[in-house]
Order: sequence, then structure tokens, then C-alpha cells
Amino acid sequence: MIDRDLQAKFRKRFNPDGSILRRAQLRMLEMLKFIDGICLENEIDYWLDCGTLLGAARHGGFIPWDDDVDICMTRESYLKFKKIMLTQNPSKEFVLQCDETDSGFYSTWDVLRDLKSEYLQDSPLHKMRKYRGVQVDIFYQDDQVSDFFCKKMMFCYEKAVQRVILSSSIIAKILRPLLPLNYVVIKKIIPPLLRFIYHKRNDYYRLPYGAPWDEKRYKKYIFPIGRIEFEGSMFCAPCNVDAYLTDLYGDWNKVPEDDKIQTHNVVVRFFDDD
Repeated sequence: MIDRDLQAKFRKRFNPDGSILRRAQLRMLEMLKFIDGICLENEIDYWLDCGTLLGAARHGGFIPWDDDVDICMTRESYLKFKKIMLTQNPSKEFVLQCDETDSGFYSTWDVLRDLKSEYLQDSPLHKMRKYRGVQVDIFYQDDQVSDFFCKKMMFCYEKAVQRVILSSSIIAKILRPLLPLNYVVIKKIIPPLLRFIYHKRNDYYRLPYGAPWDEKRYKKYIFPIGRIEFEGSMFCAPCNVDAYLTDLYGDWNKVPEDDKIQTHNVVVRFFDDD
């Protein structure tokens, strides 16, 4: 955990109380509490991941300049969580953004979206989405992903989906009407086929085929899942947080130098302000 005075300095610089970023963080905290409640009630495993877990371990909450929340679930756990969200509709404030709820959402992972806010972004990818509020990324993890196929699918998704969406070239504009078909093939047809071909269960998890990252999450560092404090509340976390974060970041307890801190220009409209 970093020094309290240094943490206060970072808070004042990046996310002071009342700032847009801090308001977005607190909204995402409420969303995380909602997910935690659903998972505990229904015995669904999840754990904090990436910058959110790093923030919990090093800062006791959000990394002051972080603008999202990341959690992981196993594929089996996520399907259970997804079914609850789609059939029971347990919230009027949040929505699970996935293929079933948003035909313009082209992503290899799903997110929980806030219905009372909106990111203001000028990108084709963002404008195609039905829901645009602050989000919690839900990365479901698969233990039937081969190294070889993982690399190939990362390449295919980047070429066939991302470039078609983001490019302004004439060829991209011609191919854009075919985007839904490309996406279905890459996300819904090829991955089950590859899991059938590569049916070995690994001792680690990876994001599903097509995701833009390929880091491994070792099961021995995750289970049995524990709890960790984040912004004054307790949430699920890997059993060996130090080993898990070391695998992802190396010397995770070291605060980056000022010129290495990566910030985003977060612009959020809160509907309560209207």
C-alpha cells in the first residue's frame, strides 16, 4: 500500500472529490457492489482484475487516474450471471451490454453499463452502441484456449472487425455492411469449433478467442477466491494477489514515474445534471 500522503497528492491531482473522473469512479463502485451482490446471492465466482485489483492492493481503491473497472469470471460463471441479468432484470439502473441487448456492440467481452450517464466520445465504435454509460468490463476467462489459435484469432478480429469499424478508407466503407456477419463468424462460430478441436483444460485461463490481449491467469493464484478491500467495501479477489499481479505487471507495488502515468480525457455526461 502506498504512503497515505502520496495517495492524497494523487487524489488532489487526478480525481478530487466532485471531479468528473471521481463521480464516474463512484458510479462504477455502485455498479461493482451490484455485481458483487448478484454473485454472492447466486454463488457465482468473480474476481477483481487488472487495474482494479492493482488499485485495491496498492491504493486501497481506484488508482487515482483510472477510469474503468475490470472483473473476471470463468466462462461457466459468466453464463450463469448473464442468464440472471437477461431473464430476471434485477436492476433498472444498469444493463448488461452484450449481443442480445445491443446489436451495435462489437466486442469479445461484455460490460455492465450505467443507464444514467454517457461517455462523450467521437469514435465510430462508440457511436454504433445503444448503451454508452460508464461501465464495468466483465472479462470471462476460458481454460480451453490454445496458444496457437489465440494468436491467430487476435489477428483475425483486429483485421476483420476493428479495422473495418475504425478505418475511413473506401474499402472499409464498402465492407462495413458485412461487419455483423464477420463478427458472428469470429465470435460465435469459430470459438466453439476451436474449443472442440482443442479440448484440453489448461492450468490457466485466457480471454476468449478474438480478444486483443493474451495474458494468462493461473488457476493456482485465483482459487480459492478471497476478498479484498476496495474503496471501503469488500470484493472478491484472487487468493494470491501478489503472485497474480506480479504475473501481470512485474513490480506492481512501484508507483510509475510522472511521465509514465497514462491518463485518459474522460468526458461523461450525468443525466442527473440535466
